[in-house]
Amino acid sequence: MPVKFLTRSRELVHNKLSTVISSSSLIDEAMRYSVLSDSKAIRPGLVMASGILNDNLTEDSLITLACSVELIHTYSLIHDDLPSMDDDDLRRGKDSSHIRFGEANAILAGDALHDLAFELIATDLNMSDAAKVTAVNILAKASGSSGMVLGQYLDIESEKLNSNLELKDIEKIHSLKTGKLIRASILMGQLESSLDNEKQSMLSDFGSKIGLAFQIFDDILDETGDSSVLGKSAKSDIKNHKQTYVKVIGLEQSNFIADQLATESIGILDSMGLGEPINTLKSLAEYMVNRNK
Repeated sequence: MPVKFLTRSRELVHNKLSTVISSSSLIDEAMRYSVLSDSKAIRPGLVMASGILNDNLTEDSLITLACSVELIHTYSLIHDDLPSMDDDDLRRGKDSSHIRFGEANAILAGDALHDLAFELIATDLNMSDAAKVTAVNILAKASGSSGMVLGQYLDIESEKLNSNLELKDIEKIHSLKTGKLIRASILMGQLESSLDNEKQSMLSDFGSKIGLAFQIFDDILDETGDSSVLGKSAKSDIKNHKQTYVKVIGLEQSNFIADQLATESIGILDSMGLGEPINTLKSLAEYMVNRNK
C-alpha cells in the first residue's frame, strides 16, 4: 500500500512539474533531469498523506505543496552531490547532475528548482494568502540557515574531525539536514486544517521522530546496501568520513534506535484517535524504516 501511494504521489507531482518546467534551455533540461527522475517520493507522499487529515485544502493545492517540497529536496540533492560537498557521481540510479551537465549548470539548475518551489506556492489559485505565507515560512525555515543548510554545514565540518562526535551532535546534524524537511512535509499538509493545536503539535513531534529514524536508517543502508538498489553510491559515508550513527555505535545499536523511534512515531499517531484516515501516514512511517530490508 505505501509503495502504491508513493507511486501515485510521484505521478501527481511529476505531471504538474512536467507542465511547469519547460524544455527551452539547458538549465530547463537539467532541472527536469533531476526532479522528474525515479525518486521514492517520500516527502511529497507525506504531504499528501497528511492532507488526508485535512478537509480544508483542495487536492490541487496539496499537489502544489508536494511539488514545492520535492523541488527543495531535489535542489538540495544536486548541491549535495557537487565536488565541493559530497562529490557523488550517482543519484537516483543515474549520473548526478554535475556529471551530466557540468558543475556550473548543476548549481544553476539547483538554484532554479529552489526558486520554483516558492513561486508555485505564491501562484496557487486556491490557497488563502495567509496559508501561502505560512507555507513559505515553514519551507524556508526547514530548508534555510536554521534547518537543512545548517545541517549540511555541520555535516561538512564534522568530516574534518579526527575523532567521533558525540551521539547528540550527530542527532542534531541528522535532525537539521533531513528531519526538518520531513517534519515540514507533514506540516504543509496541515495548512488551514481544522485539527486542534494539540493534534497539530503531535503531528509535528511525529515528523521530527520519523525524520530522525529515516536518516539513521539511511546511515544503515549506506553501510549495508548496494548502489544498484539504493540508486546512489553505497558506502559514500565511509569515503567522505561522515559522522553517522553506524560509525559511532555500530549497526546493531543503530537499528535498535531507528526501530525505537519508528515505534514511538507510530504510537503518537495511534494516540491521536483519528481512526482510519491516519492509516496512510502510519504505513508510510513503517515503510520509511523498512525500505530495502
